[in-house]
Amino acid sequence: MLGFSFFFWLCSSLFVINQLIEKAGYIIPFVHSYLDDILCPGIVLGFALTIQQQLTYRTTTYRFSLWNVIFFVAWYSILFEVLLPIWDQRHFSDPWDVLAYTSGALMFLKFGNRQGNALWNRQHLNAGNL
Repeated sequence: MLGFSFFFWLCSSLFVINQLIEKAGYIIPFVHSYLDDILCPGIVLGFALTIQQQLTYRTTTYRFSLWNVIFFVAWYSILFEVLLPIWDQRHFSDPWDVLAYTSGALMFLKFGNRQGNALWNRQHLNAGNL
């Protein structure tokens, strides 16, 4: 479906469902605190992988390396657990969020880091008509 993996769509759907449930006023403490952080790598890395496959490398067989995923976890951990709490007092650092990013990234490596589907005809791309 549109070049995105099933894992991307699963994470995105769970995220939307969770947000709708929370908007309706139902808060499950553990889910409220950590589900978004677990789903984040599947959504962000899934989107980025599709962009890389379709536009950058133009091959649906491209996959992220372990180092790409480690960089993502480090970047998000520093950005959201170190820098953002310094810049904005409404946010606070939670080391469990780093574990949530890590577990989501490991699930992405296992289930989401897959070959994609072509969005358009490759001959059209090779002709420079993007």
